Amino acid sequence: MNIKHNIELAEKTTLKIGGPARYYAEPGNAEEIKHLLGWANENSLPVFMLGRGSNIVISDQGFSGLVISSRAAFNKIEWKGQQALCESGASLPALVSQAIEKGLGGIEKLGGIPGTVGGALIMNAAAFGQEIGSVVESVSYIDPADLKTKTLLGPALQFGYRWSSLQGRNVCVTAVTLRLRPENPASLKETYRHCNTQRKQKLPLDLPNCGSVFKNPTGQSAGALIEQCGLKGYECGGVRVSEKHANVIVNFNSGNAEDVRKLIGYIQKKVSDKFGIMPEPEVVFVGDF
Repeated sequence: MNIKHNIELAEKTTLKIGGPARYYAEPGNAEEIKHLLGWANENSLPVFMLGRGSNIVISDQGFSGLVISSRAAFNKIEWKGQQALCESGASLPALVSQAIEKGLGGIEKLGGIPGTVGGALIMNAAAFGQEIGSVVESVSYIDPADLKTKTLLGPALQFGYRWSSLQGRNVCVTAVTLRLRPENPASLKETYRHCNTQRKQKLPLDLPNCGSVFKNPTGQSAGALIEQCGLKGYECGGVRVSEKHANVIVNFNSGNAEDVRKLIGYIQKKVSDKFGIMPEPEVVFVGDF
């Protein structure tokens, strides 16, 4: 395996923030991932699976272990009727586009989410009332403990708001099978266009960001709570709360991870003081904070 040293990670994330990976590799198949996990085990190294780098904040110190990037080569999508067989690094927007062209529905509202299928599965990515977990048929993963490939079928998988039962299990998802449903292609395209128009109007897509920062509290909108605290446009170092959407932090002037961490803490305090609600981050922190 071609394992690289001290590879900068900032440009591999949508927030454009973060230090280097001590070790970095781009496997092309599941067997190569097994070899990498085995090598990491032998050297007592932590492992982080990196997709398209959305929904994460990487430490300014970087990651002291092995970063395995799935998006570079481990990204194939195959179709068998209404089934989509996806490698974990497959682009979610690309999958949605292919499904629409085939007249298959169930994920058309997710086309604007800039992530991989594997990442979307772990977080149960959702938009406009549609979530990927509702169409997942099976998941294959490598267990780092024994380096064996295992498969979970639908009934063994659980999904909730920004959550799946695979979270916190320290497994490496390699493949996801989705089962979609036949629908009118013109109708799917119109839904896709409508959702993307809404995203462009509401989200600051012109600046680096990591998407929604906080989960919505039950019955509440995190963005609305933050906006009511008067925090739109509030700056910390090189990052700020977006003027377009208060639940998004943008990197407008070469911000760093510490800026993001401080701003998140400040938002949490203000919302907690005003409403008695502690916003829970949706974004994942990677590395030493």
